[in-house]
Amino acid sequence: MTSSIIDFTNTTLFPTFLTIPEQGPDAVSSPAGERWYLLAEVKDNMTITKPTLVLTDRDANPFALVFEGLGRDDLDLKGLGFKKGASVIIINARRTKPADESKRGFVRIEKGDAGNVTAVPAAMERVLELGGKIKGHSCETCGGNGEDGLKRCTGCERAGYCSKECQVKGWNEGGHKKDCRILRALNDIFK
Repeated sequence: MTSSIIDFTNTTLFPTFLTIPEQGPDAVSSPAGERWYLLAEVKDNMTITKPTLVLTDRDANPFALVFEGLGRDDLDLKGLGFKKGASVIIINARRTKPADESKRGFVRIEKGDAGNVTAVPAAMERVLELGGKIKGHSCETCGGNGEDGLKRCTGCERAGYCSKECQVKGWNEGGHKKDCRILRALNDIFK
């Protein structure tokens, strides 16, 4: 479970593609231990010779995510959840300048750093909506407090229910079945 609330509106913690630091010999280094997260949505898989995705950030800036040092079949993008419409969170992403200054830069992920890129099974808009969700003080389904307090969803630990009936209703009718997968993915990234 996350230890603190993540503020997805914080542009220092969640910069856009155009505001992430540049990669290269002249790039300004970041203080040790500093982290930021580039949040984007998969628009297309453009893999030809190496795994490459076209993404857009929260400001709709398109850019490529290129996995260096890997062949076209070395990374199962679809199997890892990098599908069209899914969100991607890249830890400490850096923008690489293109050789042609008239083109956009891209994000390059070296072979050993592929673990810094995580897929979240939802559109970026939904990730932003759910990102800061914390444990509630009332039942997700009926709004009550329950006689014995709330029982937490064992999947995401963020949703609470006053009874088994409310939990089943929240899961089947309230949309928690889908949201739970998203919240679990976010918990894994921000633990």
